[in-house]
Amino acid sequence: MADAATADPTSVGLTFQDFYILSSGGVDAFAINWTEQDEPPPFYVTVEGRRFAFNGLTYLVKGYGAQLPQWVREEEAAGRLVLFVERDDRLMCYVHDPAATEDDAE
Repeated sequence: MADAATADPTSVGLTFQDFYILSSGGVDAFAINWTEQDEPPPFYVTVEGRRFAFNGLTYLVKGYGAQLPQWVREEEAAGRLVLFVERDDRLMCYVHDPAATEDDAE
């Protein structure tokens, strides 16, 4: 995993190699297991130049049924990319919108 300790505790930079593939209902998405990390998951995850923001949604790791694949399909249809951060028994949803502008200074 990339260095999770950064100067900004609200953000972390990772690579796609840090993730595993989560497959459900015919949908594949990138996910990373954050359960072993001491610090809480960050609000922003930057992956190879793409900034993903936690959108407040979470799903159970087991038992998410049809809701998770439906949400991923809806986001992808809208042109947004998604990934998940697994923390304990929850999947935290992160979204990258290529059309959005970053509203805070880097």
